[in-house]
Amino acid sequence: MQGFAVEYHLVLRIFSLSLIVLNFPTLTTLAHSDTASIQQIINFLAASPSPAWLEAMSKDDWEELAVTAIALGLAPLMHWQLIQAQVAPPPLTMAKLAVTRQAHAKRNEAIGRQLAELLAAFAQEKIDVLVLKGALLAATIYPDPALRPMNDIDLLFRVEDLPRVGTVLESIGYAGKHKSGEQGPGITKHLSTYRRAGNLGNTPNPYLSAGGDRMVEPHGSLEESWFGLKVDITPGVWARAVPIWLHGQPACRLSTSDMLLHLAVHAVFHVIMGASVFVQLYDIRRVVETYSAELNWIEVLTLTHQAHAQPFIYAGLYWARALYQAAIPDAPLIALERDCSPGLVAYVKALDAPGIFKRTQHPPLTTLAQRLRRGLVDRQEAARWAASLSQKWQIWQTALAFYRTDTASLLKKELKTRG
Repeated sequence: MQGFAVEYHLVLRIFSLSLIVLNFPTLTTLAHSDTASIQQIINFLAASPSPAWLEAMSKDDWEELAVTAIALGLAPLMHWQLIQAQVAPPPLTMAKLAVTRQAHAKRNEAIGRQLAELLAAFAQEKIDVLVLKGALLAATIYPDPALRPMNDIDLLFRVEDLPRVGTVLESIGYAGKHKSGEQGPGITKHLSTYRRAGNLGNTPNPYLSAGGDRMVEPHGSLEESWFGLKVDITPGVWARAVPIWLHGQPACRLSTSDMLLHLAVHAVFHVIMGASVFVQLYDIRRVVETYSAELNWIEVLTLTHQAHAQPFIYAGLYWARALYQAAIPDAPLIALERDCSPGLVAYVKALDAPGIFKRTQHPPLTTLAQRLRRGLVDRQEAARWAASLSQKWQIWQTALAFYRTDTASLLKKELKTRG
């Protein structure tokens, strides 16, 4: 037993060094991975594994599971679940998962300190702050903050406070980067991002790297938009917001119903945009578990209808239940399904964990032709979710405004360089 402990800690230190040096692994390394390992991880996080499944696992199987879990941001949860289930995989596998969880613990502690400083600065100026996504969830609904990987700090402000928000951030050392809401795919929920000078937090994989302050994204709304496809659940959220204390500072969170809507819509737009989503879908399970006593499903449906967000709430809740066995009742799902087109319902039900993974993986864009093709694919996916022909037209007409796209900007720079 003593020899095992020595071996385990040696492997842990070696892997820790390799993780730092190699930034291992990036999401693109899984492009051709066996998707069976993805389904196994999801199944393992959803429920305790069967003895037969554990007996059939080889060292190579465990190795692939560890690498995949790290790249998908699920390694800390996998490590926690193994301990809860009293399952002992090979030492190298456990070491990889453990050191990744430790890296997230270190990074999330730093994010907590950064967030506390931000909240204190806004409180001093009497600016209300509503903390969103990982910065809130890691500290409030997970058994251990390290279990919820995060990258940026997302904060919602009243629109009228946004000019003062920038001033406060600049006063404590942040520099802003601003963009037009008409540029690229038309994302407007936040038009500015702020970083401190010397930020070292960039990484090819957003679920790795513990160094540096994280980027701060001040939101003026919760609208999700992508090439003309838009859903906005913002109206009324401030009236329903819940005051809390977070990292020793005053803040607000969304009401439970608004939080569920926000997470579901955000997760589905991750799928539409081709971004990693397995962590976000697990958030929905945690919210349903944590706030089960106060969840008002009638209110959830009412707010969904008011925002015309039925397809997105349906898909987000359906995938959270199908993948992670989130305790979502049949009645709201059936009611939401009735408001969706049969074709979209079939599409949502057909996307299992490997299917979602395939949808959210894209090769790097290195040529103009690839960018143009990707633009058409993105609009095709967005149009799938449109509720009417007019909405579909709004999406496809964004292709006519080529001069506003990121591809056009890059083309101009390339032509200027050649000239």
